[in-house]
Amino acid sequence: MLKIISFLLLAVLAYSDILKIFAKSAYEKNKLIYLKKPYMIYNDEFFIQADKAIIKNRHSAEFKGNVILFYKNSILASNKVDVITKNNIKINYSFYYDRSLDVWFKNKISALKNQNILYFKNTVFSSCCVNDPDWYIYAKSGSYNKTTKYIRLYNLTLYIHNVPVFYFPFFFNSLNKQRRSGLLRPYIGYSVKEGFLYSQPIYFATSLRTDLQFTPTIRIKRGKGIYSTFRFVDSPYSFGIFKAGVFFDKNKYFTKYNLAHKKHFGYQFNYKRDKVFGNDKLYIDIKYANDVDYFYLNPKNYTFNQKYLTDKIITSKINYLKEFNNSVFGIYNRYFIDTSLLNNKKTLQVLPQINYHKFEKKHSLFFTSLDYSLYNYYSESGERYYLNTFFFPLSVNFNFFANILNLKISEILKSEYGNFYNSSVEPSYYFNAYTQFKFYSSFTKNTGFLHILSPQITFNLKNYDKTKINSDIINYSQIKNSVSFDLFQIFQKNSFYFDHTFHQFYNIADKKSEAMENQVNVNYKNFSISDNNKFDWNLKRTVYNASAVSYTFLLNKLTISHVYQYSPKLKSFDVRFDKGINKYKKLYFEYNYDMIKRYPKFWLFGINMSKKCWQYDFSFKKSLTPVLKENGISYNVDYILSFNINFYPIGGLKQSILFK
Repeated sequence: MLKIISFLLLAVLAYSDILKIFAKSAYEKNKLIYLKKPYMIYNDEFFIQADKAIIKNRHSAEFKGNVILFYKNSILASNKVDVITKNNIKINYSFYYDRSLDVWFKNKISALKNQNILYFKNTVFSSCCVNDPDWYIYAKSGSYNKTTKYIRLYNLTLYIHNVPVFYFPFFFNSLNKQRRSGLLRPYIGYSVKEGFLYSQPIYFATSLRTDLQFTPTIRIKRGKGIYSTFRFVDSPYSFGIFKAGVFFDKNKYFTKYNLAHKKHFGYQFNYKRDKVFGNDKLYIDIKYANDVDYFYLNPKNYTFNQKYLTDKIITSKINYLKEFNNSVFGIYNRYFIDTSLLNNKKTLQVLPQINYHKFEKKHSLFFTSLDYSLYNYYSESGERYYLNTFFFPLSVNFNFFANILNLKISEILKSEYGNFYNSSVEPSYYFNAYTQFKFYSSFTKNTGFLHILSPQITFNLKNYDKTKINSDIINYSQIKNSVSFDLFQIFQKNSFYFDHTFHQFYNIADKKSEAMENQVNVNYKNFSISDNNKFDWNLKRTVYNASAVSYTFLLNKLTISHVYQYSPKLKSFDVRFDKGINKYKKLYFEYNYDMIKRYPKFWLFGINMSKKCWQYDFSFKKSLTPVLKENGISYNVDYILSFNINFYPIGGLKQSILFK
């Protein structure tokens, strides 16, 4: 016991007053102190335990057998550790695990400096299962800072399922999610038409609340440009983004495709803020571009997605919303740029739109609410007019038969009034009043099975109507006596689930019904069925139907869907099959066929895998797009190879290659 006490005193003197060593037993021989089951504590953060240890002198110790080092969220295991000083630790063979990131290192030789930086040789690094990792990186040397999470690897090789697939001379990266300046993951793609695409984002953490990003981009056959993004946070309740960019087409590309612009440029400003002057909100979304190619050429569009080119309208918005005294006041501004026109002098703008809404409030037996809107339409060519809308319901509720039946009676006033500025044309307006009776209820039964039934029937009865229409400013829809029926129900028992939504509107005055709508979802064990149907009583036919049937067995899933639309004509058939190889990996195939034009719209097949330590998705797609040519209808055929692979936590790669 005296020897153990003297040893503890020796340890305190040798290192510091914050280092302690305990052991199950200790004895001294030839000026060496031998310990059994030692346990060392430094600064209440750093721990070492082992089967045995030898204190060689006042500045070094050797730990052997099942040596484990604990430091904050890290664990390091080895068979032998030499502690030369408390800031210099040599490890012959070690296993290091960072619990905060769920990553590990296996090293033949390593050293720990200042208990923060781990230097190693011949290391294996991964975040997958230790015994048989799906992927790992072998490096001849490197280092890892446990505080900053910064990793350096030299002469490294990436192995997937023990097969070397990639070599690189060095790899520097921070596994920490904290913002810092540097290069971000590039965007890479390939198109036969535009050539190889490469965009390299350069990120600057300019301050705690701001950052700046420049992204030079090049499309080998088309041209080059640069896009920039500035992000900022100016309060705890707001954030903003400013984007700008320019892209220059090559002369050859510009001439070949007869483009309207050789230079594509634009900018975007987006800002959202709550609590500007209290309980309010501000939203700004301003966009400008000389053509929509500015958005299509965005560096992130490495898949050459054509959706950017379908909408020719660029919309800017500035909205402000203020809530007070059970009311909401809003000002909305919308500015449109039609890029298909040479100029937008005749394009109508909404500057501004003013809305006032008063929430429903109870006054004795009655409930009231109010909606008022003012629209100001403007164009540079001089066309200007205004429109007022007014909506006011007065309601009262009744309950019958112990709340089984509910009745809501509303008297509704609705009006619109508008005209051109400085015009001799008389104003257009309408004013109508109608009474609405709404009967509704809800029933629930839960005895061996669950059944919820919520029916509702609504009567609209016209009381007063005055109309004067002198222009197309007002989109007038005459109020007529009508009735509508709505139903929602759920039925569930064991593995069987069924829900149904029904809607039917009938115009009493014209004795005409609108389309009957039914939506059904059914799940039973491995089967799933959904159907959305609209039936037109006047045409005596279904005008829309979307249905899908799926069956899941083992790890596989088969889905067959069909979409039909009467006008405009649409009829397509789609089948998708997912073949599960295991709970992480699956193969998938999808085929879509246009049943009207009788051609396959697309087919694709691919493989997908998702684990915690890595994910990937590879697919190949063939799509056909009909085009009208001089010799008749033809098709543009695109072949798209896409892959997305990500190794946690070091990152990955996304790429698409477009063949025409």
